[in-house]
Amino acid sequence: MRRYVCAVFCACLLAACAPAAQRPVLPLVVVLHGLGGTGDGTYSYGFDDVEGIVVAHPDGVDRSWNAGACCGGAHARGIDDVARLDALVARMVSRGGVDPDRVYAVGFSGGGMMAYAWACGSHTLAGIGVVGGARVAPCPDPGPVAVVAVHGDADAGVPIGGGVGPQSVTGFDYPSLEESLAPFRDAVRIVRPGVGHEWEPGTARLLWERLRTAVRPRRRGCRR
Repeated sequence: MRRYVCAVFCACLLAACAPAAQRPVLPLVVVLHGLGGTGDGTYSYGFDDVEGIVVAHPDGVDRSWNAGACCGGAHARGIDDVARLDALVARMVSRGGVDPDRVYAVGFSGGGMMAYAWACGSHTLAGIGVVGGARVAPCPDPGPVAVVAVHGDADAGVPIGGGVGPQSVTGFDYPSLEESLAPFRDAVRIVRPGVGHEWEPGTARLLWERLRTAVRPRRRGCRR
């Protein structure tokens, strides 16, 4: 009897002390809201219905992101949102269950602009998905990050051809889709005929099917 109890105790102890590295790790998708939105509002985008991923829904300062040259309170206050989002990812990776080489940012409008800025200002990401956004941050060395951009050709808020849209809420003179994607080799462009400034149903799966195979290359001599 004593031998049996010891065997059970030892088996339980080994299971409880199994290294965290043996736990399954999953890709992380960070979903970024648009100007005036919130993290809670991005649950409707559909990423939580995608199996096999971890999803984060952060809030920007003053319902905005500092995406570079634009827009809202975060930009006016000089918030370092690239550092904030890098810190979020680091915390989630440290808790276990997240693959640090398969982290993706997706965003709509201002959230898409922040995804561009994050890809341009850090080497954390394996890929980004941008819907109805433009790149308003400098991008001298984005690295080999996968980029999928979805834009409606009837977008009157952030025009696909650039400029100030007739329905713009910022009055900002945005670059075109082609200018936004110029720093990213092999970027995927998906133009939606007749679609305006909106997140269409099914966009989450559309983006994920094109981003899921992207893996961040390990930087020589560096570890997260």
